[in-house]
Amino acid sequence: MTDRDPGADRSPKTDEKADPQVDAGSRATDLPGGEPSDQPSSGGQQTAAPEGSEPRTPRANPKYIEDATPSPATADPVEAAAAVTEPTDPAGEFLSTEPGTAGEIVDPDTGETRPDGGDPDSALTSAADDSWTRDDWYDDDVERHPALRVLRQRLPEAILAAVRFRNETTLHVEPTMLREVCEVLRRDPHTSLVFLSDLTAVDMLRLREAPRFDVVVQLYSLRYRTRVRLKAGIDDGQRVPSLVPLWNGANWLEREAYDMFGIQFEGHPNLKRILLAEDWSEGHPLRKDYPLRGWSEFPVYNTERTVPRIRTRWTGRPGSA
Repeated sequence: MTDRDPGADRSPKTDEKADPQVDAGSRATDLPGGEPSDQPSSGGQQTAAPEGSEPRTPRANPKYIEDATPSPATADPVEAAAAVTEPTDPAGEFLSTEPGTAGEIVDPDTGETRPDGGDPDSALTSAADDSWTRDDWYDDDVERHPALRVLRQRLPEAILAAVRFRNETTLHVEPTMLREVCEVLRRDPHTSLVFLSDLTAVDMLRLREAPRFDVVVQLYSLRYRTRVRLKAGIDDGQRVPSLVPLWNGANWLEREAYDMFGIQFEGHPNLKRILLAEDWSEGHPLRKDYPLRGWSEFPVYNTERTVPRIRTRWTGRPGSA
């Protein structure tokens, strides 16, 4: 028995179907007009163009040909950095530059010219004074603080004390002049404390003799990106001017202070409770003399007994130990 090649007796079959990959590659080269395609076939081989013909260039997308909008110019990084870091005059924006209006100020809200600052020594007319810098807001010497300097010139009788602690400034002001102080700090271009970020109160019971409460106002300057805290000390039952005429956002903040501490805000349009029920008769819960479970007993339903309140060692009421 002789060894024979197994494939020797196999004859090619003429009716066998063509290779789909070869057929697809050949069809990929056929384009309208008889031009050869420069795209590779599905088999991964590049189809060569006929000899003597120029290579075919891809056609441009008409979407970008019709759009004639020019590309934006590339900004110079040096000029961009200089424009951002170049010092500007913060107060000049609000000062009138028309002849004969020296010392007048343009109201940032209404655009009207106000005759404030007619005195050449006033802080409002010293827009070109180099002594007003942003570093003054963070100087350890609190007397250099712009808010304190403005109030010393405009409302010196309103300042009671100024405290600089941990890079924060707190100004203690007369409670009856709280609204006037806020308005000056809001309008003056050297402070521009235009944003009321918070208004609350603190019960200073057993921490000092008087006054009992501190009304705390947090102001923020969008221009100088810094904050100032105002404190107005009042006794129990003393009224303090409302800040709603200056900031509508003070409405609910003052209602919360009234609800929790019992502080009366004079001039508030709708001073009533906001967290507790309107008929709440057990006082103001954030006062430090408020008992742990309130002043009165409350019933336990489905029983005939009541649960007494837990008495504290010191209730804060007259005559208590």
